[in-house]
Amino acid sequence: MVLNAKTIRVRVAEALHAHLGERWFKPSSAKLLIESTDLLTDFSIELDCSADYRYGAYDCELAAAFKWKKFAKLWKDFDAWYEVKDPSSAQFKTSSSRQRNKQFLLKGFNAIDGDFQPSSRGFFWVGSEQDLDAFVIQCIADLDGNVGAWIRRWFTWESALDVMDGNSQLCGSWRDTAYFCLLEQVHGREAACKWISGIDATGWPALLAAQVEYLQSQVCSGMSEGKAVA
Repeated sequence: MVLNAKTIRVRVAEALHAHLGERWFKPSSAKLLIESTDLLTDFSIELDCSADYRYGAYDCELAAAFKWKKFAKLWKDFDAWYEVKDPSSAQFKTSSSRQRNKQFLLKGFNAIDGDFQPSSRGFFWVGSEQDLDAFVIQCIADLDGNVGAWIRRWFTWESALDVMDGNSQLCGSWRDTAYFCLLEQVHGREAACKWISGIDATGWPALLAAQVEYLQSQVCSGMSEGKAVA
C-alpha cells in the first residue's frame, strides 16, 4: 500500500466501519457520519481524520466535527448584520473561513481524551503500515472509551448543555452565539435572552462584542414586551 494522506483516511474509515459500524456510523456512507438510535438531537456529527505530512511521516488525529442547522442560520444572520455594521470585516473572510463558521464545534480526540488539559497527548505519527494499524487500534479504543463517552453526551440536548457549561473554551470565538442557541433549545428564548442580557461586552475584541450586541439588540430586542424576534 502506498502510504499517503488519502490512503490513511480511507484505511481509518474502512477499519472503523468494520469494527464499530453497527454502533456508531451511517452504513450507507463511506464517511464517518455518526448515526445512532440514541442520538436525539439534530446535530450532524462526523469524524474527520487529519493526516499532515512533515518530518518524514504523517501526524494523524481524528476529530469530531459538529454541524447544527439552527446555529448555522443564526450565525449567517449575524454575519450579514456584522458586515453592514463593520464593512471592513469582510476583507478578512475566505471561502474556507466562511465554511468553518457553519461548524458548531470541532474537537480532536487527543484533547477530548485528555479532558482538554495542556498535558493532552500529541499527534500519532504514522510512517509505516504498522504505525497505521496502531493508530486504528487507538481510534477504536478511543470510541470505546473516554472519547466515545464524551461524544455521546451530545446525543441529548440537556447533556449537551451540561458539556458546554463544563467547558468555557468550547466553540472558540463563536462561543456566545453557540451557547445562546443551545440554551434556547433547552430552556427557551426567554431564558437565553435573560442570559445574554446579563453580559457586558465592553472592551471585548470586536467580533466577540458584536455577537453579544447582535443577540441583545436584534434577537432579544422585543423580549421585554414578550415578542422577541424569531
